[in-house]
Amino acid sequence: MIRPLPVLLAAMATGLTGLTSPMATAASLAGSALVQEILDGPELFIERRQAHVRERAFTPELVRTQNSRGQLGFAGGAAGRLNRFTQLRLGSTCFLLSSGQILVSGRQNGCTRSSRLSTRGTNYLITLLDGGEQDVTVLEGSVELQPLADGRPLPGVPLLVAGGNRVRLSSQGALLFQRPLTADDYAAILRGPLFEGFTVPLPGMAALEAFVQRRFPGVSAAPSTPAVSRDPLVETINRYRAQAGRPALQPLPADLASRNAAYLAPVLEELLASRDCDHDRSRWGAFQNRMAASGPLMPTSEVIACSMPAGAWNPERIVSRWMGSPLHTQILINRPRARAIDCVRLERSGRAVGICTLWSPVPR
Repeated sequence: MIRPLPVLLAAMATGLTGLTSPMATAASLAGSALVQEILDGPELFIERRQAHVRERAFTPELVRTQNSRGQLGFAGGAAGRLNRFTQLRLGSTCFLLSSGQILVSGRQNGCTRSSRLSTRGTNYLITLLDGGEQDVTVLEGSVELQPLADGRPLPGVPLLVAGGNRVRLSSQGALLFQRPLTADDYAAILRGPLFEGFTVPLPGMAALEAFVQRRFPGVSAAPSTPAVSRDPLVETINRYRAQAGRPALQPLPADLASRNAAYLAPVLEELLASRDCDHDRSRWGAFQNRMAASGPLMPTSEVIACSMPAGAWNPERIVSRWMGSPLHTQILINRPRARAIDCVRLERSGRAVGICTLWSPVPR
């Protein structure tokens, strides 16, 4: 075990073992969401605390934006983009949207006070309007919409809304209208605030683009900019790498980032609970082997920002300490095969902990 600094290198445990309540933890992870991107300033919050990229929110925490936008990665692999002034609470079977607008891409159910939306994989929008009415816009795929009144299903079978349609419900779940989307509708959405400026890809984007092109050739989303990590730890690490003449480490692809976050979530919980940085190398090795067997990249090393008061979290200071350790400098700067990096941060009860994982091509 290496312990020269409060921020240490370690290989960490995976799975749901080692926690006080495995069943409760599994349920919490099932309804959790990872902050993947924040745009237009820092005003994305988990409960009352300001959230950071790669930080995870757990059921039943409240996630909200003010004058910022953001993207969440749900535990099941779907993504949700929150417009400005949006508020939702995470749940084990669906999120509960209480204000604003969310774009959902992938298999993720959504709820409001007047409806429950079930899907097996699609791209859809929920918009809550003044007065309690709501719009459900199915961009691609289909959604089964169950109207609710005071949280209870209204009589009748659920409404199946096919891709290319918009419906509006009253605050009491009554269907007000249903109409098809036009080319102008798609253009306004695909070039609007839930697409413009985002760099983390949506899991259902390819299916959405194909669907739109079949119906309205020439209508497309705003061009995406190259993916650049906005995580302050990664930005600081890459600055040191540039000073040393090394190329920047790239963000992990979304699917690998989701698997990395799922691996790290119970590890971070354990670190916060123990306020220690002990680790199990056999578990770390098992995670490496799983990733090496399933894709082109595998995790090769980790650095840990050990448990500290949340108010003391300072990426510049953390990375500076790493750079004061020859071992950490070797890992972060002088390993030529390293290609990508993913940092995940967890905050609980006024304390924070984080882990950055470096990934390299799988040897062939």
